[in-house]
Amino acid sequence: MKTIHVLTGYDGFIGQTRKPWVSIDTQAFIKELRALGFEVKTHDFHEVANGRVEIKDSIVYYSFSHRLNLQHYIRDLLMSLKKQGNILIPNFEMFCCHANKGWQEYLRRELGFGDLNSLYFSSKRELDNYDLKFPLVFKTLDGSNSRGVALVHSKEDILKELGKLEPKPGLYQRWDFFSRKYLRKNKKFPGYPNYDLKRDARLYQDYITPEIPFMLQDFIPNLDCDYRVVALGEHYYISKRLNRKGDFRASGSKHFDFELKDPQRLLQYTAEIRAKLDVPSLSVDLGVDRDSRIHLFEFQAQHFGIFTILNAPGYWFYEDSTWKFNPGHASFEVELARALHYFVNT
Repeated sequence: MKTIHVLTGYDGFIGQTRKPWVSIDTQAFIKELRALGFEVKTHDFHEVANGRVEIKDSIVYYSFSHRLNLQHYIRDLLMSLKKQGNILIPNFEMFCCHANKGWQEYLRRELGFGDLNSLYFSSKRELDNYDLKFPLVFKTLDGSNSRGVALVHSKEDILKELGKLEPKPGLYQRWDFFSRKYLRKNKKFPGYPNYDLKRDARLYQDYITPEIPFMLQDFIPNLDCDYRVVALGEHYYISKRLNRKGDFRASGSKHFDFELKDPQRLLQYTAEIRAKLDVPSLSVDLGVDRDSRIHLFEFQAQHFGIFTILNAPGYWFYEDSTWKFNPGHASFEVELARALHYFVNT
């Protein structure tokens, strides 16, 4: 019997079901893992982080989270667990991909899959170093349902999008800048003879002005839909998502088609990516251009939307060198546990 440690967020949270803040039925998930032959030990993150529970040379399955305080907390804990010889599921690289399109691009290049190039910027000030070929797709690092995604035709368009998203300095910060610039006329700093009031004020204003990182991705024209493929172990679920009216984006449109006649190429493409990423579950967003070439837009290993799984009439699986369809499926919790079991045992 293999032991698996399951790390959860507050109140046994493992994301996600209906929304990012709604947990799966954690007890049903654990029950199925036990039925599959695992010895399951569950812990809150804080128990492991603070030494109440020690885990070494073990299998660790953990929840993701959209909470910023937990994201940093989980990251630090996972790095520690990895150093202690534990096998993390999903692996640490995939944790870094969660809600981070920048790291997705690094990993994609490293492992050599997908063909859409993306540029990763920490600030708009870096744009002038690049000869950009428009149109491009502007993306924030953590947007979902098409939030933070826009088609841009110029650098001015990029600046407009950033202007909508970047936080503005608050009243206190503006007053602080004003006082530094105009009210500190005789300010001196011993040991810093080159101190200049106005220069220091400009540097300070630049320092406190909020900026956000962003991506610019190749744009594929003339698409009227994309495809969401979700792999859970051997089972693959697929949906076609139609674009919003008058928009290049499909994510968040809520217009789905689950009756795909020949999805085998999309399924195989996803299977090859999952093998390279070495994960039990994977969600990918794909596009197919007019020349029938498949393009990868984004991917996540966990805490992805499960609408496709819940509403698909069944799942696909690969057997005897061909893709076959099976109508119906178990609950998401059961499918997730079976995916984990399949992954650990193969």
